[in-house]
Amino acid sequence: MPRPPLNSCVHTDMAMVLTVKFTSADYEALAENFPIELIEGRFIRDPSPAYGHQRIVGNVFSPVRRHVGRSRAVVSPIDVFLGEHNVLQPDILVLDRPLGPKTKHAELPALVVEVLSPSTIRRDRQVKRRIYLEAGVREVWIVDPESETVEIFTRSGQRSFGLDDPLESAVVPEFRLPPRSLLRE
Repeated sequence: MPRPPLNSCVHTDMAMVLTVKFTSADYEALAENFPIELIEGRFIRDPSPAYGHQRIVGNVFSPVRRHVGRSRAVVSPIDVFLGEHNVLQPDILVLDRPLGPKTKHAELPALVVEVLSPSTIRRDRQVKRRIYLEAGVREVWIVDPESETVEIFTRSGQRSFGLDDPLESAVVPEFRLPPRSLLRE
């Protein structure tokens, strides 16, 4: 059965959402550098994030990368295949093993970080977090610039860290950094 054209879509939350259910095979058929995610069978393309979002991504990525090593920390975009209907691109991911230089997809990350943007709050906090944990990601960090908190979710629960609480991770042992250093200049 032929696929509907990519222009059959609706616009919600400032994102373009296609109205048919696609698979990871459809995703792989897209051109390289096509900025889109496959979430629960729908292609979703957001506009580029704001400077503040990217600044925080860099603020989180730098100390995490220093701690785990340059070959295990990856900043988006890189595809993470999480089943037939989900191909996500977390802002940051930490791998158990380094990737080869020509690898196009990351294996299941040990940890993912999503920095919230106004247009992605619900999707990142609820939908993507659930998909990550159900797929076996051991920790999901939700960095919230508005509330100035970092929440760490695991399959067994969640912890929240305020500006001056030392952020601690089971996946990144001995990483202790207050969210203030990540969220503020």
